[in-house]
Amino acid sequence: MRRVGLGLRVLVLAIFCLVPLESAPAQTSGTGAPPSSVQIFLPNGGIPGRALLMTVVSDQGRTELVFTNSSGIYSMRTPTAGAVNYTVTIKGDDQTFETTSSSFRIEKNSPGRFFVFLKPMAAAAKPVNGVIDAATLESNVPSKAHAAYQRAMEFIGKGQLEVAIGSLQEAIRLYPEYVRARNDLGVVYMKLNRLDEAAAAFRQASEINKRFFHPRLNLGLVLIQQRKYKEALDILEPLYEENHGTLEVRLAYARALEGAGQLANAEKIYRSTLDSKNLPPATQADMHFCLGVVLNRQRKFGEAVTELQKAIAINDAANSHLQLGAALMLLEQPNAAEHELLRAYELGGQAAGAAQLLLGNLYYAQQRFSDAQRALEQYLKDVPSAPNAPQITRVIADLKTRSKN
Repeated sequence: MRRVGLGLRVLVLAIFCLVPLESAPAQTSGTGAPPSSVQIFLPNGGIPGRALLMTVVSDQGRTELVFTNSSGIYSMRTPTAGAVNYTVTIKGDDQTFETTSSSFRIEKNSPGRFFVFLKPMAAAAKPVNGVIDAATLESNVPSKAHAAYQRAMEFIGKGQLEVAIGSLQEAIRLYPEYVRARNDLGVVYMKLNRLDEAAAAFRQASEINKRFFHPRLNLGLVLIQQRKYKEALDILEPLYEENHGTLEVRLAYARALEGAGQLANAEKIYRSTLDSKNLPPATQADMHFCLGVVLNRQRKFGEAVTELQKAIAINDAANSHLQLGAALMLLEQPNAAEHELLRAYELGGQAAGAAQLLLGNLYYAQQRFSDAQRALEQYLKDVPSAPNAPQITRVIADLKTRSKN
């Protein structure tokens, strides 16, 4: 019987690897509440009148590339398992507004509408170190190609992504060096989960000019999503050297390092980011969480506890409690671990089903067999397709036999 319990204990270490990959969906799962939205305004207070590309970063490190509709509105799910912090960034168009970032928090089951006013253009400055901007790249775009691109943006604003692909391809056919069109085509492919095509579009855009920023970052994000971490590092490492002060680049680079198993290097990135001044609270919580995960994976459990407690103090998120509970288990602090795991499940519900797996392990070690059985049965209800389901089923059967004796 003891052998079965030890087999479960080994699964605690797997939580450290699995949770970061699934953390963001767990925080926003469910469709019970009406959607929330972000409304973008031009510097003069007007409506954009076209779709805008926006980067959305949620707590615990998930990054998405999305388009607003033609009125500058983006709808997003309202969380039902706990509050979520977001940072959105709208890339400047080099004509009417500069790159703008804004952070906000959506409370559990509380739809919100958030307004972002784009920054007006500052005085013109010369490009530094050969970096080329979008305005320079677009200055030679033929009118027909530009018109095709604008049609694509209208289709995107209406949610007609498949139709938009045709217009973007037309723009590229008319002007093969149309970097913005190639980049946005890649984003559309990403939204449709056509990742190989997205990667190809981003590669083509970045090859037009190596100094153009976003296609290279987007290519790295696609490769991370495909779990091609070493390839992602080939793209993101030089980009990090050129733009190490850019938060988006730092996060993507750190995620690629984690995926490639270079945990000590990822730890350095997260620590240096936390040393930055004027980090929004949501980003601070995110960095403490990511650092805690990396420390857990390196078996630095005491240090991980410190970072995860800091994350929770800023943002009381299910996955932070889950990681903290796992670390406390391996530090042999069962009462504290149980408290954190119960809190994780309270906040996350079914999306935090892994907490029940760890509770089952914890109760088994304490010979609380009926509690262990109940927790493991709940785990299988929450995560029926779990790869370890056959093993857990055997453990439950063994526990039922024990309860009869």
